[in-house]
Amino acid sequence: MRRHNALLYGTATLVCTLCAAAAQADPVTEQLFYTTYNGGANIDEVTSVTLSGSTLTFTGNQNIATTTGADGILFLPDGNLAIGGQGGGGGGAQIHEITTGGVAVANVNTPFNGSTFDGSYHLALSSNSPTATLYTLCNGECGANFSRTTLVGSGLQNGTTATNITVNGGTSQDVRGLIFDPVNGKWYYGTAGDGSTAGTFGTVTFGPGNTATLTQLLSNVPAHGLTFDPFTNDIIFSSGNMIDQFDPTSGLIVSTFTGLAGDAYDQSAADGHGHLFVASNNGNLVGLDYDSTGLIGTGSSAEKFLAANLDDIAPLSGAGATPTPEPASLALLATGLLGFGVLGRRRNRV
Repeated sequence: MRRHNALLYGTATLVCTLCAAAAQADPVTEQLFYTTYNGGANIDEVTSVTLSGSTLTFTGNQNIATTTGADGILFLPDGNLAIGGQGGGGGGAQIHEITTGGVAVANVNTPFNGSTFDGSYHLALSSNSPTATLYTLCNGECGANFSRTTLVGSGLQNGTTATNITVNGGTSQDVRGLIFDPVNGKWYYGTAGDGSTAGTFGTVTFGPGNTATLTQLLSNVPAHGLTFDPFTNDIIFSSGNMIDQFDPTSGLIVSTFTGLAGDAYDQSAADGHGHLFVASNNGNLVGLDYDSTGLIGTGSSAEKFLAANLDDIAPLSGAGATPTPEPASLALLATGLLGFGVLGRRRNRV
């Protein structure tokens, strides 16, 4: 587990103390956006999800949109949602951009290979920049490749086609999950299929000519949905009824959570304050509270049925999370603290 040192100077100490108190507050309440994978009304919002110890409660669970297929989901820098449209060609092989009110904004096609379009399942964003790269993974439908598109003005450009990326290296090249670690500047991948705990996991290096080279680090791990956790600076991956926490500094899995038999964990969302929410394809939502230890296998957990055919949930922190304008007062404070050189991202094992 990688954690920051405490800030040491004057106001900085007070700021750190207040942040720590907020991070350890319990209960915690979040707004979640999620997809369901079986067609129909497939993009939904829970206006309030509260995790309190071993209890989860939901308020305002409602549908906001219907697209031709829905799987991966994240926020674009313009504040709209990007949705992976699954497979099947045509509209189902697109990435959809919609507003949080459900209004269609734009569609990007996935590459055409042979007789069909690549599928569009899990999504990954390189940053929250207006010109960030959005990757889409075809999850077993297109072999050793996936695709990318460059954002234009913080969103998708209607009617364009994503660029194919050829995958090399690794014992398995069917990439199902992809995530960027902003601390060490590395991309990580996972190849576990839906519900499988026997995937491979490692790093991705993007090269010239639209290629990506995999370097395997682990095997027989549940690396299907991948999340970067800014609370620990670790990578969280999940599949089957297992969730693992990988520390990039040591190269080890430092904690594991095992859920109920029959769970099939997909994508997770970390709030950046020691709480993780994980969607299971059997409809359950899992909430983990590990703010006191920084290890997902410790602390309290809760599980509750949310929606039939539950698929993915949108990130709560980092790239792809809801854009939040920085208040002017906080911006000024951050500027002042940077003058003291105390906001560097120092990482220690605790």
